[in-house]
Amino acid sequence: MIFSRPALIAATALLLAPATLAQPAPNRVAAQPQLRGLTAEEAAALIAKVADAQAKLKSGEPVVFELLSGAPAFYPMTRTAPRDAFLRLPLAKTFSVEREATDNKLWQPYRLIVLPDGPGKLLWDLEVVLGINGQIERIEMLYRPPAPF
Repeated sequence: MIFSRPALIAATALLLAPATLAQPAPNRVAAQPQLRGLTAEEAAALIAKVADAQAKLKSGEPVVFELLSGAPAFYPMTRTAPRDAFLRLPLAKTFSVEREATDNKLWQPYRLIVLPDGPGKLLWDLEVVLGINGQIERIEMLYRPPAPF
């Protein structure tokens, strides 16, 4: 067999390339969450507001809002109390923040997706509802698989 010189150089380069080049990069959560319908500053303020509610609950301060948490019935997370699930929620791993459309002038819902174990794994889907004065009225958390189900 006769090989051309460029083909031999290319084949040699492929054989000598580090093995890490052939492996896909690990999935990582974006440092900046994906945003829909709000600015980065608004998203950061919302996440900070939820983190502040976490800190206050953790320290025993009275915080008044509805807190609901759930999961498909066969998931072990159904055995975790909503308060415990909320206190362990890793907000630093927020993947996306969306302002949901509403005609209600008294409530503004937002959707947050938190990836505690990274992309492709089970996630927390939160609906955070702010009242007319910007206070948290309700946080509803659903532990679920990523789409497509």
